[in-house]
Amino acid sequence: MLTSGEKGIIYLLNNNKSKMSKLRLVKLMFLVSKRIPLYYFVPYKYGPFSFQLYHDLSHLERDGFVSIDDDSVQLAKNELPSLDLKIKNIVRMNSERFSALDDKALLDYIYEEHPEFTIFSQYKKRMEYDQNSSGIVTIGYEGKTIDKFLYELIKNKIGIVADVRKNAYSMKFGFQRNKLKSYLEKIGIYYIHMPELGIPSDSRKNLNSYEDYQALFAGYRQEIETKMDYLERIKSISQNKKLSLMCFEKDVKYCHRGVIAEKLRESGVEVIDL
Repeated sequence: MLTSGEKGIIYLLNNNKSKMSKLRLVKLMFLVSKRIPLYYFVPYKYGPFSFQLYHDLSHLERDGFVSIDDDSVQLAKNELPSLDLKIKNIVRMNSERFSALDDKALLDYIYEEHPEFTIFSQYKKRMEYDQNSSGIVTIGYEGKTIDKFLYELIKNKIGIVADVRKNAYSMKFGFQRNKLKSYLEKIGIYYIHMPELGIPSDSRKNLNSYEDYQALFAGYRQEIETKMDYLERIKSISQNKKLSLMCFEKDVKYCHRGVIAEKLRESGVEVIDL
């Protein structure tokens, strides 16, 4: 089943003579997504970029909807999937609005209007960025695409992500250990995995209420007393780089990273939950 984003790609191609450069497709989808969030974007080598969009392109190619070469994407099927009328209109309006601009002019327009997406650009930078921050935050990726997650890290000037999942695996695109590490490195963020601070999946079964979670965390609070060397490592790293404790749950009250943060606060360290 196609996502709204994948359908949006198909309609974008259809509104642009069924073929366009990869750069143009990404930039036009960025402008479309400013009106309706089909994709989230991160600053990258040539301005706004979406790892999720590229993943979806591979999916569309695999299923025969598009063909892809080194520089361009082409529509491979004539029939169009159903799509919300509002999305159709936004795709059409953006295609028409920027049809007179070649790829360079389109890129220049985006760089001028959205300089915050040029901080890692190899083309030209219109805004400076540094990670000269320290401290500790916590973050969960539940409900976020990989791009939305990465952008939140960039916005908060995170230099290191400490993954405190026992098993750094996820069915959600981009959050399996090796993929996540790769994407973080592309935007200058270092990744470390601390499975010793995780909770085994067997212990997380049948958690149906807040009370169930608190019972689990009561045992975890006792266990973490034997792992203070890992917390000391976190504290040491965070003196020079801003570190984010990362796990799945959106609400920190339902995640063991909250217990880690609580223990760090008891030792006098400030921890902010994003």
